[in-house]
Amino acid sequence: MPAEQPVTPAPPAIGATNPPEIESILDAAEVQFSEVGVRLTTVNDIAQRAGVGRVTVYRRIGGRDEIAQAVTARSAARLIEEVVATARAAETIDDMIGNVFAATVLRMREHPVWNRMLTLEAASSLPRLTTDGGSLLTTATHAAVAILQEAVESGLMPAVDDLSARAEVVVRVAHSVVLTPQAVVPLGSRDELSSFARSHLLPIVFPHRP
Repeated sequence: MPAEQPVTPAPPAIGATNPPEIESILDAAEVQFSEVGVRLTTVNDIAQRAGVGRVTVYRRIGGRDEIAQAVTARSAARLIEEVVATARAAETIDDMIGNVFAATVLRMREHPVWNRMLTLEAASSLPRLTTDGGSLLTTATHAAVAILQEAVESGLMPAVDDLSARAEVVVRVAHSVVLTPQAVVPLGSRDELSSFARSHLLPIVFPHRP
């Protein structure tokens, strides 16, 4: 009879921090993915690096695709935490928009797994970030709305109509800049990204600035 395959459970809810055993598996997976990519990684590779059994990995998270999704979800949650902290540290709406946009783009560009996916596994990875990336953009838009709403409540900017739509435009621009970093406008450095956001995204967020 064929060997019984582990039953893949429903994926756990992944946040910026998780139970220690899940954190250990995700840490191991992140290193493994950054070294050889997702496609060439097996559950055995991750289990060995994490120091746990293969069945434990299946029970706690799932197979390779579920692990890749969990690594991405954790990275996104951590990025959102960093971006929220950056937004709260700003003293003006100009600083908030400029600093948050620059920090978001640079953090995503520097992420080892995302870089590996985009450079070596673009054919399989791009759909997750584009045509199949609706959930990623939705999560980012909800986070952007929360940041802008907090800016309104703290007095950095007045209330505006269509806040969700404005937030989504900013998120989509950031998404585009991450996926296609070079075009006509130079957007390589923190200063260039911040200046671009202040000049072109701030008017979208705060359209009737005195």
